[in-house]
This record gives sequence, structure tokens and C-alpha cells, in this order.
Amino acid sequence: MEETLSVDEQGRVVLPAYIRKAMGIRGRCKLLIRREGSRIILEPVPEDLSRSVEEWANLARTIRAEIFSETVEDSWKWMSLEYARRKLGLP
Repeated sequence: MEETLSVDEQGRVVLPAYIRKAMGIRGRCKLLIRREGSRIILEPVPEDLSRSVEEWANLARTIRAEIFSETVEDSWKWMSLEYARRKLGLP
């Protein structure tokens, strides 16, 4: 079934009730949106996936580990040597 929807000035679209009911979409439900060519695809995100993503995001915010302990110069030196090694086929 197809239906024409309107987009308001703030970019919002209201999904028809029968579609929300059929897809299990309730208030505050999360949706994935993507573009495929000239189409816009909306897919409900399962609550457990949404909850897991939020838990991981919260955990990431609490971790204060430093990713790189070396200087930028040391990183560039390592990358240059690694590139040369691979280019020459050295182990």
C-alpha cells in the first residue's frame, strides 16, 4: 500500500497509525534511516539493540584510557617503516 505524506517546515513526517501498529513502532521508538538511490528507507531498531548501543556508549564515556601513548613523530616514523617493510615484502 502506498500513501503520500507531507513533510512539515521542521522536516518531520507523521507515519500513519496502521503502519506504526503493523511495524510495532511506538512513541520514542528508534528507527534506522538510509537512502537507497532515490528512496528513503526507515527500519525499526529492536529495543535490545538500541539498549546495547546505549550501554556501550555510556561505558565508552566512562573509560578514560589514552589511545596512543607515543608522540606524533614516533607514530609517523613507525608508519613509514611499516609501509617500507610491506612494500619490500619483508616480515
